[in-house]
Amino acid sequence: MKYSKQRELILETLKNAETHLTAEEIHLQVRRELPSVSLGTVYRNLSLLVELGHIRTLKAAGSLSVRYDGRTDEHCHLICTKCGKITDIDLDVFTPFDVLVYEKTGFSVDDHDLVLKGVCAECANRKNS
Repeated sequence: MKYSKQRELILETLKNAETHLTAEEIHLQVRRELPSVSLGTVYRNLSLLVELGHIRTLKAAGSLSVRYDGRTDEHCHLICTKCGKITDIDLDVFTPFDVLVYEKTGFSVDDHDLVLKGVCAECANRKNS
């Protein structure tokens, strides 16, 4: 892959983000350093980064926006079906799960994409108030 300052900055923006950003949010942040970068350039680079496995895509319940995740380590996502908030959670479930799958089927798992949908604590507290 040929070096691109735009691609590097997009990836760095995602890796440093505390939330899962949309392309438009990434575009706004990247423009602070590279004012001439277009939204189309951001979309093309995001697509390439997903294809190469450097980032992942997520879609919140009830939202048309795709969000991007700069974390490529194994972790789960909690998606609130009320507010659409996406939260990362680290669970030590993958290795035992992979072993069980292999023992039962001979299938060797290479990757995971675990998304749990429900209601976040903030939305549950609002409902109970």
